[in-house]
Amino acid sequence: MLPMSATRSGEVEPLEREDALYALSTAFRAATEGAGGLVLISGEAGVGKTYVARRLIETVRYRARVMVGSCETLSSPRPLAPLLDVVSTMGAGVRQTLARVRDGAAPTSDLFDSVLAELAGNDRVSVLVFEDLHWADEATFDLVRYLGRRLATIAALLVVTYRDDEIGRTHPLPVLLGDLAPLPGITWVALERLSRAAVAELAAGHDVDVDRLHAVTAGNPFFVTEALSAPSSTGIPVTVREAVRGRLARLSTAGLAVVEALAVLGIPTRPEVLTELSGQLDGDIRDGLSDAIERGLLVESCSAVTFRHELTRMAVLDAVPSFRRIELHRSVLQLLLKNGVDDDQLALVVEHAEQAGDDTAVLTYAPLAAQRAAALGAHREAAAHYERALRFVGRLTESERVELLEWAHLEHHLTHGLNEAAGCARQLVALHSARGDRLAAGGTLHALAHTLWASGRGREARQAALESVRMLAELPPGAELARGYAQVIELGFFAHDGVPAALYAAPAIALAERLHLPAVEAWVRFFETADRVRRSDEGWDDLARIRDHVVANGWLEHIPRTILVSAGWPAFRHDPARAISMLDEASRLLLDHDMGGFLLFVRGCHSYARLQAGDWAAAGAEADAVRLNPRGSAPTYVVPLSVLGVLRARRGEPGVWPVLDEAMALLEEPDLLRLGPAHEARAEAAWLTGDDERAIAEAQRGLVKASPTADPWQAGALACWIFRAGGRPPEVPTAQPYAREIAGDWAGAAAAFESRGLPYEAAVARLGGDAEAVRAALQTFTQLGAQPAAARARARLRALGERRGTRTPWAANRRNPFGLTSRQLEVLALLSKGLTNSEIAAKLVLSRNTVNHHVAAILSKLEVPNRIEAARKLA
Repeated sequence: MLPMSATRSGEVEPLEREDALYALSTAFRAATEGAGGLVLISGEAGVGKTYVARRLIETVRYRARVMVGSCETLSSPRPLAPLLDVVSTMGAGVRQTLARVRDGAAPTSDLFDSVLAELAGNDRVSVLVFEDLHWADEATFDLVRYLGRRLATIAALLVVTYRDDEIGRTHPLPVLLGDLAPLPGITWVALERLSRAAVAELAAGHDVDVDRLHAVTAGNPFFVTEALSAPSSTGIPVTVREAVRGRLARLSTAGLAVVEALAVLGIPTRPEVLTELSGQLDGDIRDGLSDAIERGLLVESCSAVTFRHELTRMAVLDAVPSFRRIELHRSVLQLLLKNGVDDDQLALVVEHAEQAGDDTAVLTYAPLAAQRAAALGAHREAAAHYERALRFVGRLTESERVELLEWAHLEHHLTHGLNEAAGCARQLVALHSARGDRLAAGGTLHALAHTLWASGRGREARQAALESVRMLAELPPGAELARGYAQVIELGFFAHDGVPAALYAAPAIALAERLHLPAVEAWVRFFETADRVRRSDEGWDDLARIRDHVVANGWLEHIPRTILVSAGWPAFRHDPARAISMLDEASRLLLDHDMGGFLLFVRGCHSYARLQAGDWAAAGAEADAVRLNPRGSAPTYVVPLSVLGVLRARRGEPGVWPVLDEAMALLEEPDLLRLGPAHEARAEAAWLTGDDERAIAEAQRGLVKASPTADPWQAGALACWIFRAGGRPPEVPTAQPYAREIAGDWAGAAAAFESRGLPYEAAVARLGGDAEAVRAALQTFTQLGAQPAAARARARLRALGERRGTRTPWAANRRNPFGLTSRQLEVLALLSKGLTNSEIAAKLVLSRNTVNHHVAAILSKLEVPNRIEAARKLA
């Protein structure tokens, strides 16, 4: 609820929300002209998001078809809850498609298509409102993303509200916001707290210290109204909870019973339901409702009652004694089960069963809720429901246990819960082995190996794969053994070990041919060829042909691995031109096959290739976007974190080692292929600060257990950092440019790096040359903004007896004389355009708190009191 003031004419006007309402009105007007869109209303709890949305509804309800749905505060919310709230008001096409999706007869995308057709096919403008998107399930996020990309050309408006102070890095909402940011038809409405003047206007007529009221409430509109409603004798309450409890203390017994029951239920409810829950007579319930409504705790909407604000409900719930909460949860559960459970209420049943401590009900209904969630595309919620059931897996029969674990393994894998997926797989292996089912046990070990590799545990993955082959080899040769061979070869390639390919490729291909398994044969041939490319840098065309063969045949299991390896690997081998071309092609192929989930890895590799090519600004922006996206598995983030860390080191910015430490912690060592970029970044970062001893140690760390068949570009890069830091490089495979530099041929190394499209590496090699070469290196470093490397170049020139050009140029200082980081410069640029902190947060896909910290740091570094002066100082 938003505080409002009364004008002389008696009309109620909002305080400091005129701009927000104007933005919504403009978006609606565009929708009436066929240019619809998405409105994103953000702000902290109690700042007035719901009020602004409802004000729009009141304004347009006679000119548009309005539908309002809400997300829920359940630990695992109902899939598509806001859509289910309004589906009864939509056409038969949507309802029929929803039924088919529930039954598994249609994909979720068909439902999204039908919703779009419904919005586009109405005579009047459609306004669809989803409240509290920060509580949404995975499928709802996908629906908003789908509609946000398509509403710009139809007469419909989607309005969503969300709390921007409750979405951290791991929350899925920032990913959605980042996807939507560049699209047409997006309107961002960021609501700020009230100013002191607005608080003073609200406090007119109250005996209250306005300055203290504004300081205590921080201008939060909901808190202000709660504080003003408190008895004057008690003074200003210091928290919302205290203010709400003041209202509770004045409630009648019946009113208290009503609000307690409604707080536990958690959703808008009809009065007759409250009669059953609270144990009160119908007349008492109505008296209690009237009391709670009069005291501003509840509001009535149509035939249901609900809390005036979710903050009120949470404060009431916190005040309910624990034994009473359990009693009420049991009553709700009994009420839900009384007349049979509707599929859409399964999540509610599980929630109340868990809170009531009814383990039997959890075990019964959590798997059903999981199946329902998975059918609607809410895989994160499905995995959470399976985890609830698995707490009581010991109560199930052996076959029931196997089925539950298999489903849980799948859902955890789909949501990158890889540690949980591995745990399920290990339990399945034990169950199958105990029953003597070696075929099932071997097949599950195969799945476990894949899960372990994806989670960053390469050594364990290889052990599981080898154990799978050993177990399956004792049985008559079958498809499972052929797949086991292929997996061992693949994991050997990733470990830079050519032995598995030499041992198993021929029997794997022979078995695949005999059993008519062309997909498995292509899998084996792909990694056999990749092993040849690693050793000789020949066979790229053969690798592409096998990939195209896999794609053309639609072998879905192998499409991602062949696309990602052939496209991402060139970046790890310092071949940016090939990498950028192949990564762009990979993005297209993945999207063509509805495999967009793998694009995060592609973008990380793309940032690495752009860094190598000298496009540092684009590399940093892309790496940062990947780092902030929580949807990837652990290996996804190694490359972008390495890019960000080495960029900070090259630019002389702070925060290098925390980022690089985070990258190293993601995977199990040794893992030269995947951790290679991090090892290289760490060695270079130490070298740039003059810590040669650490540079050598970091490079040697990456070469631990490096095989004789290690990739010469990755092993060679680390060997060269040891050489640059004054150490003695070990005998490892070394690519030509690095080998030349180590041999003292700096000119040949620089030429080789340049021909590969590596300008920074060429400049580093030239530091070992004469004054002319070092000056060329200095020019490259200056152009790239590589200040520490430029300092080394000047020091090298002085060592060569040169003085010209060895002083730090003032131009760089004039561009950024206050030591602002690149992110702070971005924030300052937007701040100078007049954007608020919330608008900057939305633009850069950051939390508002993070932007607040950046703004404070900017003001401190610039030594100015406010934003206006900051903008002027660097104008």
